[in-house]
Amino acid sequence: MKMEQHIAVSVPVAAGVWFTTHNWYYVAMSLFLGFLIDVDHVIDYIREEGKFDMRHLFVKSYEGDFRHLYVIFHAFEYILIAWLAGFFMHNYTFSMVFTVAYLSHMIPDQLMNNVKPFGYFLTYRIYKRFVMTELFYNKGRKLDK
Repeated sequence: MKMEQHIAVSVPVAAGVWFTTHNWYYVAMSLFLGFLIDVDHVIDYIREEGKFDMRHLFVKSYEGDFRHLYVIFHAFEYILIAWLAGFFMHNYTFSMVFTVAYLSHMIPDQLMNNVKPFGYFLTYRIYKRFVMTELFYNKGRKLDK
């Protein structure tokens, strides 16, 4: 999904977080989880290309032209970790905000990026050795950018 689409989803979610919690920390967390987690695409690009070129990053991401894709911030397992953290911190507001904000990013990605059903599970990506063709359908697929 494109960044502006993630922003269009994240801003209303962050507004809802503000109206329910009145807490700027949760609003910031919501915005970060809603669209800034895509920074992992930059990390993957630099790892694979050995340089940074913003224009080529968008082309490469859009075409899904990676040999290996790690996207370390895209993993449904983080929701379980957030709930465990909320349990031990006795802070279920944290867990709820994390879950809603994170899913506001991950569900559109799952639906729009030609990812295989388990492609956004870190454990599955490890099992598949992060090989792009094992995680996403067909060549020329569209990714997050």
